[in-house]
Amino acid sequence: MEHNSNTSEFKRDLLIYFGIIALTGMIVGISHLKLKTLGIFLIVPIACAEAGVLAYYFMHLMTKKRTVHLLLLLTLITFITLLFWPAWDVAYSPRTPSEFTTF
Repeated sequence: MEHNSNTSEFKRDLLIYFGIIALTGMIVGISHLKLKTLGIFLIVPIACAEAGVLAYYFMHLMTKKRTVHLLLLLTLITFITLLFWPAWDVAYSPRTPSEFTTF
């Protein structure tokens, strides 16, 4: 029975490995389309999903305690906040016109 378990884990790891290669291929393909800002909005979620899968399976975070998952959630919330804070600031902060701004 132990042999079957190792075989199923190997198949799962192989599937995840080829999935990571496919996601990387998607990122490279999107970058060659020259989509500018739209490309960023497509690539960042794919890269985040790829990093999450790598961490979850290959860094064995799936077997860690709840504390690790809470820390990962806190990290994700911090990352998203820092990612979108500048856009929020530019869109909603009152500014005086200067030679450096065009809005």
